[in-house]
Amino acid sequence: MLFPFSQVFEIICLIIAIRFLQPVKSPFWRSFRWFMLITVLVEVTGHILRYYDINNHGIYNLYMPVEALYKYYVLYWLCRDYFKVEYWLIPFAGIFFILYLYESIDKNFSQYSYITNSVMSVSMVIVCCLYYYYFLKKEEYVNIYEHAPFWIITALFFFYLGSTACNVFWYYLTTIYKTQHIPVRFIIFALLNFIMYGCWSYSFICKYRQTISSS
Repeated sequence: MLFPFSQVFEIICLIIAIRFLQPVKSPFWRSFRWFMLITVLVEVTGHILRYYDINNHGIYNLYMPVEALYKYYVLYWLCRDYFKVEYWLIPFAGIFFILYLYESIDKNFSQYSYITNSVMSVSMVIVCCLYYYYFLKKEEYVNIYEHAPFWIITALFFFYLGSTACNVFWYYLTTIYKTQHIPVRFIIFALLNFIMYGCWSYSFICKYRQTISSS
């Protein structure tokens, strides 16, 4: 059993969210704590099931719509001041749920819906790119090193860009693991989780500093 690096990164991010988002009054920012708690519980449960050689695809399949809905909500909240993000998110969400229901029912909810996950990943990358485009077009000075929303979006962009690549080359990565016993996919996702939750943790600290300074 490989060391659960991803779960460690998620737990650290949860602790940072609880510590630094407590003074923040915005329900949006405070919701990250609950999402991270759900994520940690799912990931730890999935790791335990895998340890005992029990299929854990079902629990991740049930978690997928929670992940998609919350992250679409995050994108909406952070992008709405820059462009009509709902024109993109509503069709993406509709496509996601149609594919999710079809693929999950077809597999009796016992196998992970890779196609649905791939579509979700691509949609996240597209909306993140649109955010960067309109963010750069807006004529205002923003210190991105202290701008919490920028780091939330950056985390999503890199994570789902890497996820898309892994989904595209899933067969080859699985073949490498089976033939050469090199967990390339595991290593990539450990790195992606480090980037994702590292950026989110930093954004929580930025939001905390902004809250303290404004008060």
